[in-house]
Amino acid sequence: MSKVAIAKCNDYQDEKVYQAVKECFDLLGGLNKFVKKGMKVAIKPNLLMAKSPDGHATTHPSVIAAIGRQIIECGGAPLVVESPGGPYFVTYLKATYKACGMTAMSKKYNIPLNTDLSTIPKVIKTERNTRKITVLKPLLDCDLIINASKMKTHAMMIFTGAIKNMFGAIAGTEKAAYHINSSDYDKFANDLIDIFQVVVPTLNVMDGIIGMEGEGPSAGDPKQVGVIVASTNGFSLDSVVHDILLIDKEQSYILKNAKQRGISLDYEIVGCDLEEVIISDFKVPFQRKKGEVKGIFGKIMNNSKSKPVVIKNKCIGCEICKDNCPALCITMVDGKPNFDYDACIRCFCCQELCPESAIITKKPLLIKLLSGGR
Repeated sequence: MSKVAIAKCNDYQDEKVYQAVKECFDLLGGLNKFVKKGMKVAIKPNLLMAKSPDGHATTHPSVIAAIGRQIIECGGAPLVVESPGGPYFVTYLKATYKACGMTAMSKKYNIPLNTDLSTIPKVIKTERNTRKITVLKPLLDCDLIINASKMKTHAMMIFTGAIKNMFGAIAGTEKAAYHINSSDYDKFANDLIDIFQVVVPTLNVMDGIIGMEGEGPSAGDPKQVGVIVASTNGFSLDSVVHDILLIDKEQSYILKNAKQRGISLDYEIVGCDLEEVIISDFKVPFQRKKGEVKGIFGKIMNNSKSKPVVIKNKCIGCEICKDNCPALCITMVDGKPNFDYDACIRCFCCQELCPESAIITKKPLLIKLLSGGR
């Protein structure tokens, strides 16, 4: 079983976070076990969009600083590498770094931020198929990758963690092709697993000090969890976090499909006990109640998906949702998005990238009634 380290940390003061991250690394054998003098080390955060760290939708800069500082102490050279949602060009990337607090962090601790947009093809060979994907070249140019994810919900995948975070290894709008080609949630989950197994982070660290519940990954509510979690195995890390948040792994598309593919989700916890950090009231996106409704209504429930709905008094008409819709199913009517639900693939990129959190996910009334109102 893979070791998963858990360290308590209740706020984002730089030195407290540094000590919590160091505790996790030490529990895994010490960062110098992995990072040697002269190594180039990529740090892959979750910078979903240009949003303040106070929104808790992105990996907090104090967590990236803690990782980067310790890489430098080991004699390595850190580099923050990310492809946020939406367009992928230098101006937008720099704006995202600045909004997410990375630019100030970079200046304070001399931890560089990547602006090289080049990509490189990689061949995926899995038990499912063999195909080519395009990955950020700066990630693969480094000697190893530290995957620094954020603990939060996801309207499409239920939860986004270590495995989902490496979807950011795909450049910018190329991500849209995955949504179009894999509108089935299980297929998309398997694509995410494939990408993770190609890029292969050496270490996985999760910012769970303040997570996000509800309408994640960008429009949810902050949730104090108070942990940093780390492991060499991203699947085991996500498995632990599901147990911390009491999320049913059979309802979580990535872990359900990983298990079906024979990938172990087992773990051995080192550090504080699991029972000390369990959150019993963490709110996740809609999940059907299994085995309670049969027949035609049960079939409707099992095949149902939420839909995006705009809150018109919050919408500013920026058209980011329209410009980033993989299915091209959004038109602007009177300055507000209008959805063609017949064409909508329920990827929720619109909800994910809305800067005003003006798009929510909504379940049909019949499905809500059948599932006990959730």
